[in-house]
Amino acid sequence: MDDNARPHQTLAVEELLESEDITRMDWPAYSPDLNPIKHVWDALGRRIAARLHHPENTQQLKQMLIEEWVLLPQEMLHQLVLSMRRRCEATIAVRGGHIPY
Repeated sequence: MDDNARPHQTLAVEELLESEDITRMDWPAYSPDLNPIKHVWDALGRRIAARLHHPENTQQLKQMLIEEWVLLPQEMLHQLVLSMRRRCEATIAVRGGHIPY
């Protein structure tokens, strides 16, 4: 699932999805973003930024992301999953408009 943003439509993304046999879900452009993974990426980014040594290349960044992924608190991930009902209800209440999540 993606929000049809240009970075998600690149040839590299298309090739990766195809090579991993991942089928993209139909998802309307400019739809409300209910995907909690954005919060996970934010948490990972903050953890990388808080490190004493920042990555110098993509290989180092990949390794650091893997290391930080393992250290993410499971409770945070659990709470994100549990928040989905509230997110959906809030989105319905504002008829697809902005929600404060």
